[in-house]
Amino acid sequence: MAFIKFIIIAVGIYYLLKWTIRAIFPFLVKKTFDKMQEKANQQQGQQSKKEGEVTIEKPSGKTGDPHKKDVGDYVDYEEVDD
Repeated sequence: MAFIKFIIIAVGIYYLLKWTIRAIFPFLVKKTFDKMQEKANQQQGQQSKKEGEVTIEKPSGKTGDPHKKDVGDYVDYEEVDD
């Protein structure tokens, strides 16, 4: 009797999960597709600049030491022996 009860519960859980996944999966796929499309539109917008146009984007907000000056990148050169 316990085996039959186990089989009925297992089949019930299987069909419940199957129905739940069928209901939720299309929603998740649509949401993922929308995010990918939005990201592609943002990238397309960034690439639509005219040739030769230069823009400098600084991060918003102040972080770090306010007295520190941004003087550029540090490049470490190595000597090459012939």
